[in-house]
Amino acid sequence: MTILDKIVAEKRQEVARREAETSVAALQAQPGFMRPVLSARAALTAAGSTGIIAEFKRRSPSKGV
Repeated sequence: MTILDKIVAEKRQEVARREAETSVAALQAQPGFMRPVLSARAALTAAGSTGIIAEFKRRSPSKGV
């Protein structure tokens, strides 16, 4: 058994344990479950919106940081 197989087996056990501990109803009762969904498309196409997606990189890994 490889280390990856061990990790996968342990995670499967953890998921099964967590599923047994918490019901779907308990998850749905949590405050953040029914929060409004944010839409990137709506934000970008909204009137008065700048519609810009940007990323700022200080250094480039390809240039050898």
